[in-house]
Amino acid sequence: MTEYPVRRNPKKMIIVTTIIVILIVASYGFLTFWKPKFVVYTYSSFMDWGDEGAEVVLERAFAPFEEKYGIDIDFVILQADANFIVSRLNAEAANPVADVVIGIDNILILQEAARNVLEPYISPNLALINDTLVNALDPEHYLTPFDFGLVTLIYSMNTINSTTHPELDNLTLEDLATSELASALVTEDPHLSSPGLAFLLSQIAIYDKILNASWTDWWEAVEGNIDIEEGWTEAWSAWSSDPTKHLLVSYGTDPAYSAHYLGSEPDTAIAPLYYQDKHWAWMQVEGVGLVKNGPNPELGKAFIDFCLNATVQSEIPLNQWMFPVRTDLTLPSVFDYAIHPSEVSILNTLLNSTEIAANLQYWLDEFDTVMTPG
Repeated sequence: MTEYPVRRNPKKMIIVTTIIVILIVASYGFLTFWKPKFVVYTYSSFMDWGDEGAEVVLERAFAPFEEKYGIDIDFVILQADANFIVSRLNAEAANPVADVVIGIDNILILQEAARNVLEPYISPNLALINDTLVNALDPEHYLTPFDFGLVTLIYSMNTINSTTHPELDNLTLEDLATSELASALVTEDPHLSSPGLAFLLSQIAIYDKILNASWTDWWEAVEGNIDIEEGWTEAWSAWSSDPTKHLLVSYGTDPAYSAHYLGSEPDTAIAPLYYQDKHWAWMQVEGVGLVKNGPNPELGKAFIDFCLNATVQSEIPLNQWMFPVRTDLTLPSVFDYAIHPSEVSILNTLLNSTEIAANLQYWLDEFDTVMTPG
């Protein structure tokens, strides 16, 4: 005798069907809205000097990359400079969190601690930028150039000018050693700040290679007068808030920044150092690097390639106030007030990377000895 199947309760069937539909929809939603994280370490002021703020700029610049690869980029903005970022990468070396890092420069990469946490990568997009920048940053390709700028001296024309102080037109370190100008000068700690270290290396290059003099003599002359702040932000604050502080170690794009926000002629001027009938400045090149053993190495390489496209590079001038490494981009008109590499001699050419790497710690120790006499 054939048995008829037991009739199922329609209410139970509806409940089961509903649960299945809910699970399917939830799973689809999870797959649609949950995206894997891609982590980028960078410093606190990265892309944060524009009208809109870093969050808006980074979203606009990198949304196409997120869409293409189906990821969310987590920009971990560390409230510190690149030195601290390198320390954090070393602390996490056994289990890296970041995929890439932005902000290590052409001095910091000379240190073993920085190279130990990065993986060399040669981007095919290097063809889009000048070889000079690649060689100035890192010929071994632990870093790929992202932006660059010139570290020099700036002054506020509201408190000092070349009429009251004609030496500003052709400023020398000897001028800065006078008690008047030394007490008006603000710089940054070379241990903690990249412009501060660039200024120290600039001074060493001039004394050692041009003047054939002991570089520590200058620091001995200004010790007790010069204002050395922890970092660039602190130095800028001291310079801009104290009318007796006329000179600041900063970037040659600062007059462009001033013109942009004033909407007129800038109130900030540049005083590059002057020797051998030339004006000199130090070139800082910042890079983007692939973290060694990072979670997503192939995606990290693609991100580095993306950093060299026009979408990202065009955001640099008015948000980073540095020069983009792409040479085919038209700069904003306010950059006419900035100093360009073609307008000065580059101090880095006097101190090659091998010499800096071999002597940097000794120079910093000597600096400490002079500036903190026992």
